[in-house]
Formats: sequence, C-alpha cells, structure tokens
Amino acid sequence: MKKIFLLIAVVVAMSLQTMAQRRGTAPNWISIAAKAGYGNSVLLCKQINDMDNVTQNYLSPSFSMGGRLGVVFVDKIGVSLEYLSSQYQNKYEFDPLLGNKTINSNLRFKTGDLLILARYTGEYGFFAELGPKLTSVKEVTQEVDNSDFDATNQFKGKFNSVVFGFGFTPYNGERVLVSLGLRLAYCSKNIVENDVNILGVNAQLTNVEMKPLSAQVTLDVNYHFARFGKATCGKQRIIFFK
Repeated sequence: MKKIFLLIAVVVAMSLQTMAQRRGTAPNWISIAAKAGYGNSVLLCKQINDMDNVTQNYLSPSFSMGGRLGVVFVDKIGVSLEYLSSQYQNKYEFDPLLGNKTINSNLRFKTGDLLILARYTGEYGFFAELGPKLTSVKEVTQEVDNSDFDATNQFKGKFNSVVFGFGFTPYNGERVLVSLGLRLAYCSKNIVENDVNILGVNAQLTNVEMKPLSAQVTLDVNYHFARFGKATCGKQRIIFFK
C-alpha cells in the first residue's frame, strides 16, 4: 500500500507540473501534513430503521489518523493525496420479546482510506475540498454485550465514497499551517457482502443494504517543504527549502 501511495503521489505531482507549464504558471508549494479526525459514523439501513425492537445509535464515534502530500497552485487550487488509518462504528440496542434484558450491539470497522482531493484555498484561510475516498476494510468486529465476534466476511473488502470538506486556517506561518475543518463522507453503494447478523442472537438480516456515512472534525498540521521553480537551464525542478 505504501508503494502504491508513493507511486500515485509522484504521478500526480508530474501531472500538475505539466498542467502548470501549459497554463504558464507553476505550482507554488509542496507540503506534507499530519492529520487527525474525530466525529460520527452511521450505517444507513432502511430495514433496521423499520424494525420496532431495534434502536440504531446515530451518534456512534469514528476517528482517523494519517498523513497527506499536497501540491498548491499559485491561483490557490491544489491536489492532495491522503492515507488514513480509520475506525468507524455503529451501535444498536435490541429489545427482545418475553421481557428479556436489552441487548447492546456494536459494529466496529477498521479501515485504510486513500483519498484524492481537489482543494481550493480562499481569502482569510478558508478552504474547501472534494474528491473520492477508496476504502479497504481490514477488520470488522461485532461486539454483543461485551463479547466480540469476527464479522469481516459479512461486508465487502473495498468500497468507495464521495468526500466533501471545508474549514479554515487559524495559524498560517511562513512554512507551517494549522487547519481545522469539517469533513463528510458518503458511500452510495451497499457494502454488505453476505447476510448480516448485527445482534449475534440468531437475528440474521437477509437482503439488507447498508451505506456508510461519516462526519468528522479534522485537524491538519501542514509543513511546506519544497516548491516548483526553474533551474538555470530553464527547466522546471523541485526546490527544497533549507
């Protein structure tokens, strides 16, 4: 995965340089960033919503950590590549018949997320970003009343989402920037591979569709480490800051 991520980053950087040459302007900054996000996640599912004895928690926590490589144009348009290690979850409460106690269930997803984002940075540090997120599911754990079960085979190993985010930059130094934002991600396709048993108590759901939705507050610490410039021979090259 790291080799693929690095290869994509090189291809994008070369493409941006070519585009800039054609337009008569070169990308200004090349940056790396450490990134973290925390917020909410939910598996949208009409079938579960229609069940009177199941309550779905729409405030199940999610978090992500990773890094980003970005190139910013002079005219404030840029492209970035991110790789995030993430955890998403969705909690449920099941009220069985015959007066038995309430059963608590939680689906936890551990994923690797690759994002390719177009980003606009405007006045006063405002930014907006849009692009795809390619998710690889590493593990799905189903927790039922403090007992864990492997549920990885119930879901697809890969799925794609659309990401939209916006925010601002409260600290903008010469080379270091700190950004705060809000990011939304939604997958319009069903991620269920096989019949789902969200409760672990013979309550299997067939022909069910689940579509992940998440919203996170994000924190970025960016460092501009290089820029594109012209060598003495007139060719474009990357100039690293000392």
